[in-house]
This record gives sequence, C-alpha cells and structure tokens, in this order.
Amino acid sequence: MDINTRPYIRNMEKPYVIGLDFGSDSVRAILVDALTGEQAAEAVHAYKRWGLGLYSDASKNRFRQHPLDYFEGLEAVIGEIVEARRDLVPQIRAISVDTTASTPCLADEHLMPLALQEKYRENPDAMFVLWKDHTGEAEAEEINRACKQSEVDYSKFTGYNYSPECFWSKVLHLLRRSDDLCRDAYTVVEECDWIPAVLTGNTDPARHRMGHCCVGQKMFWSEEWGGFPPREFFERIDKRLLPILDSLHPAKYTCDNVYGTISKEWAERFGLNADVKIGVGNIDSHQGAIGAGVAYRTAVLTLGTSAGCMAVMPKERLGNRIIDGVFGQVDSCILPGLIGFEVGLSAFGDVYAWLKRTLLYPVHTILANTSLVTPEQRTALIGELEDKLMAQLTKDAAALPLREDAPFATDWLNGRRSPAPNAKLWGSVMGLHISTMTPELYYALVEATAFAFRAIIDHLIDNGLDIDNLIGIGGIAQKSPFVMQMLADATGKRIDVSSCKQAAAHGSAICAAVVAGIYPTIEAAQKALCRHMVRTYAPDPKVAAHFEKRYALYKAADKFTNTLVGN
Repeated sequence: MDINTRPYIRNMEKPYVIGLDFGSDSVRAILVDALTGEQAAEAVHAYKRWGLGLYSDASKNRFRQHPLDYFEGLEAVIGEIVEARRDLVPQIRAISVDTTASTPCLADEHLMPLALQEKYRENPDAMFVLWKDHTGEAEAEEINRACKQSEVDYSKFTGYNYSPECFWSKVLHLLRRSDDLCRDAYTVVEECDWIPAVLTGNTDPARHRMGHCCVGQKMFWSEEWGGFPPREFFERIDKRLLPILDSLHPAKYTCDNVYGTISKEWAERFGLNADVKIGVGNIDSHQGAIGAGVAYRTAVLTLGTSAGCMAVMPKERLGNRIIDGVFGQVDSCILPGLIGFEVGLSAFGDVYAWLKRTLLYPVHTILANTSLVTPEQRTALIGELEDKLMAQLTKDAAALPLREDAPFATDWLNGRRSPAPNAKLWGSVMGLHISTMTPELYYALVEATAFAFRAIIDHLIDNGLDIDNLIGIGGIAQKSPFVMQMLADATGKRIDVSSCKQAAAHGSAICAAVVAGIYPTIEAAQKALCRHMVRTYAPDPKVAAHFEKRYALYKAADKFTNTLVGN
C-alpha cells in the first residue's frame, strides 16, 4: 500500500522530524522527511570544553562532560537546521533524542545538573560522567558482591556482571567523594532523559519520564522484581544511595512514547510550532540499530570509538533463558515488544586511535617545537602527518601477506565488556620480532577487534539467539573497507553497510515520526524510512582456515591474560 494512503498519514501536509544524536565528541542533528526518510538538512557541533580536554584524565579513566557543552550543542544544531531550511520549519512535527549511556549527572530538585551552580561549575564530579568513565570500578565490584549475596541476583539482566560503566557504580563513586555533593544532590539525571527535559522545560522530577532502555540496561530496573530493587538492597551497599533511589520516578517509557511538548521558550527561539512533540530519550547505540533496520534475525554492529552488537528476539523464542556476559538483556529496550540484547567492545576505534597517538608522539613533542622550519610549515607538516598516517597504515597493512606467525594482539585497552566482562583486563601485542614493522602492529590490532566480535557473536548464537544477517553502521563501517573485510573474514558472516551516515540520529528521527503519530509502530516507520545498503562484505572462504588458526592464538592469549589479571 502506498505510504500516502495510510490512514494515519492521509490528510496531513508533508511532515518533517528532527533526530538528535549526542555522541562522545559532538552532537549532530538531521532534518528528515517523515514519509520518505530523505534527509533535508544536517548540523554537527563539537563540544567545546571536551575538545579542549577539560575535566577528564585518561590516566585515571575519568571522562567528564560539562552540561553546558550539551546545552550549547543543542542550541547550535537546532539553530543551524532551522537556518538552513526555514521553508520546512512549519512542517516539523517532533524531535527525538539519543545520547551515550550510562552518562549520569548529580542534579538538584529542579533536575538541574549541579555543575550549573556557581559553586560546582568547575567540579568534574558535578558534571555528566561519560559512558566510558571507569572511576567507579571499586563500587562496581562492591555492587556485584551485593548482587551475589542477595536472594535475587539483580545483575542477571546485565550478564550477571554490573559494570563501572553503569549508573549505580558511577553515582555511588560520586556521592562518596564529597559530603557537599552528597547533600546537594536531590536526584540524578541521565543525559538521554535530561535533554528531553530541557526541550520541554520540565523541572519537576515527578513529571520526569525516564527512558526504559537506559533504566533496564544500566540501572537494575525490571518488571520481574517490580521496578528497582528494594531499598534494603541499596541500603546494604551504602545508605547514601537511598535519597537518589527515592527521587526516581517509578514509571518508565519506551522510545516510541512522548516525553512532552516543546517549551514556549524553545519554540519561540527557533520559530517552531508550539505543538512539536518531544520523544522519550534513548541510548545512542540502540537508536543506531533502529536507524539501520534492526529486526528479528538481523543484528546491527555499531562501529565507532567503542562498538556494539544489537539484536532482538521474540519472547516466545527465547523462553526464560538468561545469557551470561550480555551487557543488557531487556524486554522492549530496542524495539518495543521484543527482547533486546546489547553486547560489544569497550574500545574499538579507540584501539586504533591509541596506536595513532603513540606513533604521533614525536610529532607532537618534538616536531611541534622545532625551529628548523617556519611556524607555518610546521603546522602544515603536522596536519599532513595526522591526516595521512592511518590511511598509509591501512594501505600497507592490507597489502601484507597472510602469515600464521605474524604478531597478534588482544583488544582490551579499556577492559572487556563482552562476552566475559572484566574491566581490569588489559590489551597486549605478542609475537613481536626485531623485524616487526608498524603495519603489522596495526594489522594485529584490527584483527584483535574482529576476533572480539567473533567471540561475541559465537556466544550469542551458541546460547540460542537467531542471527542470520549483520548490518554495519558508524564511521568505521562507512570509511574502512580493510576493517570491514577483516570483520567478515574473522566472523565468517556477511556484513551489509547501511547508506545512512548518521544512523543514530536517523533512528531518533524514526522514533520522532512515531511520537508525532505519523506511524503506529517503530517497525512500520522503519519499513518506510530505513535507508538502503551501499556495500556488502562477504567472508572469503579461501582464508577461513588461516583465520581459524589465528583465532586459536587470540583465545590462548585470552586465557593467558585472564590468568595474570584475574577476574
């Protein structure tokens, strides 16, 4: 049936929606035709303070972002979209948002992050704790012990292992560091919930709509035990958690629900209609899966600084099975009505970025201060080295002959998330010789990340998930044929790459189309709005035996590293 004849679209003028995606480094917005999925405008804004390296310390695994970076980014991208297509502004019906998660922030009784108060404006502990922050590692271990000692193991839906990347680990760490913060924190807001609150002007915690996706995967919320775990569970861990628990609204909402209507202030500022709907927030990787076309038997690989594998399954097919090592196994967390699964790598593109930083060390410490060339030549030379290094490495690595005895690596530079979570695990490179060249190191790291995905996908399939097709999204899927072919060869599965370059923002746009009432379900919106595939990577059967032997080395390195580091 033609889309324009559907009863829930008929008699409407051509509608548009905005999808907002708050990533690790920037926020992006896209304006989308809600009938065809065509993109009418795009805007990107890099976080200013984050870009300057403020408030974070990688040596301590501390990564914090100031709420003003989010607020200024929100203003910038909506303003740019409106300026670019003023002719379409009257037809904008809804806005939906995705962000990284868990990215919580201590807030006051009006849902205002404490870093927006004068006394805390330079305090990193009053800011949003980015998803990859691991400063709550000790607290995560304490929470895991409490789960194992409890009559109900509340970590069962996070793979029986609660991570320092999750909500309560981070919150407990912050509360313990400062009596003042502990006293002034009335509640905690997740980034994906705070942005809709900002857009609707909501300052009332009782009307705050928390996204089901985040609470189910990061915060121990489950219908099985009636919401959050009982107060007694949190009290046994630390009484400082109780006021925060009490402040959280018990009702949770999936991403096809309305958070509220845009505030008068935001509508007037950008000339938007007063009845624009704001959707409930969601996790970026899950919105990316929606935007790429996740469905039963079709999993989506989100390939960026970190990486995720998103899959869904009907309840009746799964039964009561709980799969160990899954970062999140939650009903309706990706597509309403289906069990959603999130697994992935804590570092993917970040592994390659580590090698790039290492190789550029003399460039930034010696060449940057040399007097042998003019300042202009120095700047140009540094820029050229930064721009061309990875492209040259990729070219040279792709040309290497297949060797069973080539250097091999493990990928856990930021710990391992799946299939056997261990935040303490470290990465490694082995099999080095005096003749080893830099392209071989890069090859080994790419291979390691590919094997990490194989371990994850094999684990899911071995435990009953139906996965026939893979779709790749994200910058690496779009830009690196070398990495994508390695993934296909290492996993033994075909990978289609979506043409959508902003899959998370597109997923938010799809949800916004449902929130606006243009489609009855996310699946219906996906059928109309998901983009076509631009490239397919098929595993090469001629190299299958080689990768089996190399994978055996990866598994041996896994066992060896776990023996040294422990669990």
